Amino acid sequence: MARRDVKTQMIEGASELLATHGVQGTSFALVLEATGAPRGSIYHHFPGGKNELVVAAVCAAGATVTALIDAVDAETPEEVVRVFVGGWRATLKGGRFERGCAIAAASQSTEDEPDIRAASHDVFTQWRLALSRALIRSGADPADAGDQAALLIAAVEGALLMGRAARDDEIFDVLERRLPRLVE
Repeated sequence: MARRDVKTQMIEGASELLATHGVQGTSFALVLEATGAPRGSIYHHFPGGKNELVVAAVCAAGATVTALIDAVDAETPEEVVRVFVGGWRATLKGGRFERGCAIAAASQSTEDEPDIRAASHDVFTQWRLALSRALIRSGADPADAGDQAALLIAAVEGALLMGRAARDDEIFDVLERRLPRLVE
C-alpha cells in the first residue's frame, strides 16, 4: 500500500472516530486499530502529533460535505433544504444513532487545541458558503441565502445532537416540515 493510501486511511479513520467519539476519543491507537495502518505511520505522516491528524480529518470531512453540497442540483430552495436535511438524517441513521458530525465534535476541542477549533470554524464557513450557493442556484434571494444557510446548518447540527441523545430520527421530521418554509 502506498504511503499516501495509508495517510488517507488514517485521516478517514480519524474522521469517523471524531463523529462517534469526539476529539478526546480519537487517539492514535484507535486510529491504527480502525484502519490497520502500521504503527510507524503515525509520526511519519503526522509529525505534529494528534492535533495535526485531527485537523487533517476535519478538513477532509469538511471538503467531502462541501463537494456534496456543491453537487446539489435542485429546482427550488425547498428541495435544497430537503436534500441537506435528508443527507444528515441518513448519516445519523446509518451510524445507528452513534455517529454525528465530525466537525461539530472537533469544534468542542479544548482551548489548548486552537488549530482544531480554527479548522472547524473554517469548515462551517465553507459549508455556509456552499449552501448559500446551492440556495441561490435554486432560486433563493441572494440577500437572504447566507442567513438561511446558517440557520439550516445550526438546525441540522442541533438535530444530530438531539437524535443521538434520543436514539431516534423523529427530530428530522420536524426539520423537514418546518425548514422548507424558511426558504420559501
